[in-house]
Amino acid sequence: MNHTQALVNAVSTALYPDPTDSAKLSGALIELRRHLESPLSLVTRHPVTETNVVDVMAHILLCWVCARASQADAQNYKVETVVETGDKRFDKYAGIPEEIVSEAILCILCLATMGVGVMAVAETSIPASLVLLLSFSDSPCMYTHVFCLLTKLCAKHSVRRAIVDSRWESETGFYAILNGFTRAQTALRLRNRFDSVANCLFALVSDLACKLMAHEAIAGKSTAISVDHMEKAVISGLAFVNAFIEAHSSSTDRLRVRSELLDTALYQSMKLLEAPEFEQS
Repeated sequence: MNHTQALVNAVSTALYPDPTDSAKLSGALIELRRHLESPLSLVTRHPVTETNVVDVMAHILLCWVCARASQADAQNYKVETVVETGDKRFDKYAGIPEEIVSEAILCILCLATMGVGVMAVAETSIPASLVLLLSFSDSPCMYTHVFCLLTKLCAKHSVRRAIVDSRWESETGFYAILNGFTRAQTALRLRNRFDSVANCLFALVSDLACKLMAHEAIAGKSTAISVDHMEKAVISGLAFVNAFIEAHSSSTDRLRVRSELLDTALYQSMKLLEAPEFEQS
């Protein structure tokens, strides 16, 4: 059996129990991610196997986002613990830690750079799940991975592998992200379709400003690590915004999107980054 297939089967098996065994699932995802990062995966690579990996990762992300949304709805957006929801459909996924979902995102990032490419990832629910995930997570590490993957999906590739529906494969990821923004706007009833990203960045920058002020008063190791993770998340988020704007083909479209983005909390985030707290950051 293909080694990659065996590893993805292990991930699938870890998803069956209710409640989900987080330790087993985490171990299976870490093994899969390490394999995808290694030269061995290039030797044993097979398009069907890679598509199976994409489908399983898409399932994890979608079910986790749905579980968090169900918990938020059941607890009136004050989620403190996992409770039983009305239909119980996604309850078993609600207890999966964010670190595990981050591992799934890293696996997808590996796949987006392999033969399976951006197109196979973009054709799943992954882009929409990534955008929605920004509203249901508070982990800077998770944000960093999400922004890096979104940037990968919308960036213009030097190698144009295929043309699908009159669009290059690289554009498939970009349009999938646009669709994800629209879905998030509808699902979360947002005023602006970019509010999910803008609100996330504003919360990060605001928290980072507080951490930087606290870091000056208490130079603790844990505070320094936390600040480092938040800085990486902010930088990754701004890099994604820039890549997303540049992915638009015409200058008119780029100006229109800039204007739309500045009509969100992103503008306040940029102004806040000019504060004295960020001079050494």
